[in-house]
Amino acid sequence: MAKFMFVVPPFFGHISPTLSVGADLLARGHSVLWVGLRELPAKHLPAGGRWIVPPATSALHGEEILRILKRQDDGVNLSGMEVLKLAVEETYLPFCRFLMEGLPEVTDQFEPDVIISDCITFAGGICAFKKGIPFVTSTPVAPDVMKSAMDMPRVLQWHRNLVMGLQREFGVLTDEAVVLSNELNIVFTSREFAGVPAPPPQMKFVGPVKGRPDTTPFDWEKFRKLPSPRIFISLGTLLRDIRPVYFQRMVEAFGHQPLGVIAATDPGILPEWPDNFLVQDYVPQSLLLSKVNAVICHGGFNTVNDAIFNQLPILITPITYDHFHNAALVVAAGCGIQLRYKRLRTDDLKSAVWSLLENEKYAIAARKHKNFFLSAGGNAKAVEYLEEFAGARRVMVMGAVG
Repeated sequence: MAKFMFVVPPFFGHISPTLSVGADLLARGHSVLWVGLRELPAKHLPAGGRWIVPPATSALHGEEILRILKRQDDGVNLSGMEVLKLAVEETYLPFCRFLMEGLPEVTDQFEPDVIISDCITFAGGICAFKKGIPFVTSTPVAPDVMKSAMDMPRVLQWHRNLVMGLQREFGVLTDEAVVLSNELNIVFTSREFAGVPAPPPQMKFVGPVKGRPDTTPFDWEKFRKLPSPRIFISLGTLLRDIRPVYFQRMVEAFGHQPLGVIAATDPGILPEWPDNFLVQDYVPQSLLLSKVNAVICHGGFNTVNDAIFNQLPILITPITYDHFHNAALVVAAGCGIQLRYKRLRTDDLKSAVWSLLENEKYAIAARKHKNFFLSAGGNAKAVEYLEEFAGARRVMVMGAVG
């Protein structure tokens, strides 16, 4: 049996797939540890798994981590390059520095055979390189999110300079970027949906993964009383500032209409809600989406994956970050319709949703891409890649010792 250590950022969309894969690794007898910047509620952690926030990270940087998370809401009003700078300079780099305050010590104590580092959590790669531990990148979003910006030579050089400078801060003097694995990158979508016809050999598409614990309470009795068809609306776990405006537009479009609406948000953001709305801040999303007819979302990749996995048409309203890239993928796949957040109008929302509900071509496309997801292998394939990776590295080490 092997020891696997996941290094993750404080974004639940990035953490969630690792919980599903970790649950399967634990079920197969492996030891699994997660290292993050903030505590994770125990209800999300698979039985037998451990979650650690390095004490130095929490004590020294807790308030700054909260400030950076709040800063993500500002992306709504930033240009593309400004968003890229917010992501890399103001988020990924400081998060790496904070984690490196305690990650090396945690690594020494756990002695992992393999480190699995999230694609935006550079600390995992740096720590693995410095300690000579094999490592894997996990990518919970479609690759090439910033491809158009990164194709510009000056932007590419800017990004490389930041990464090289970060590595030098921690004594990594190679000219090679070590923050991402060049041996194995597990991507939680299908190659067909991501639109990557010829991925590099280390990039393995496994599709969405399932199985993380989700005991979120939900008012199923009220749900059953909602009119049908039913639509689910989500803005993910961030973007708190725009929720009142966003959901007010949804109320204006769908309040008192012949359909049921499940809105995943704090009910307190609006003074009142129509009777055909069921509003709850956190919902058991994967289970809920098996019982609705369409999804409205901003483009968070877990919600997109969940919708397609349930063969649901999607109205996608991109706002910032990778949302526009994900929206383009949804439209290119034929699984939905895109409306820009800043141009949302009542008539357009109504027209788009009823088109999704009444024109079966969107659900047919979602069904096709669900089959691509299933063919990619899901949990079993992700675990297979990780076990093979760990086994191969053990053979190499034993060969070197012999």
